[in-house]
Amino acid sequence: MKRLFLRSLLPTLLCLSASSFACDKGEQKEKKPDEDVASESAIKVELPPSPNFEEGKVDEKYPDGSWSIYGLRQEIDENIKAGEAGTEIEVKGYVQEIYTAPECEEEPCPPGKQPHLWITDNAEEGGKKRAMMVVSYAFTIPEYDVKRWKDVPNVILNKGQQYTFKGRFKRFSDQGFADDRGLLEFIAYKDVNPKTEQMEWIYPPGAAWHPLELARQEEEQKKLIEASAKAAAARSN
Repeated sequence: MKRLFLRSLLPTLLCLSASSFACDKGEQKEKKPDEDVASESAIKVELPPSPNFEEGKVDEKYPDGSWSIYGLRQEIDENIKAGEAGTEIEVKGYVQEIYTAPECEEEPCPPGKQPHLWITDNAEEGGKKRAMMVVSYAFTIPEYDVKRWKDVPNVILNKGQQYTFKGRFKRFSDQGFADDRGLLEFIAYKDVNPKTEQMEWIYPPGAAWHPLELARQEEEQKKLIEASAKAAAARSN
């Protein structure tokens, strides 16, 4: 009789055990989605901000007719072609950085680069993404020629200040600088002349295109022509 009772009880126990296992398994299945939601909520996806296509954009030209860097680069190939043909333009910009040769800690000292600086359309702009290089704004004057340039105003540019520059827009300068986005070969800039106290074009002392040097070359050429004429007259007599 006991054996018969145990045999009838065994299927029931097995069924209850299986039901309990199934319930546990069901509870686990119900908990899993909650756990997934919790883990997903813990992951934060941060996308970069949308690019601002208006950033750095200014008018192509200022009211006085001078170019902005942005404006020059809108028709870069055409403007560079004109600059390489000798066309002089005016560009307005803020001085962002002025190159200074690094301090020398070895002998002999390695030569520094030629003087150059960077200008931007916006005063607070950092980096060189939209900046433009300006080259050939300063020259070394030989000691024997210092006296001639003594009273000539020098090029003095201050970082962060806006100036109007005159120059040629090119990709390759005569001094070996190069920039695919274009650079400005310096001719002059507008500032107050300390002697006249008037706003005027200031040219770099020692430059071949400085009015003082052009006057010297003209005078020298005039003397050569006169001497040649005298020599020809003497031969004819």
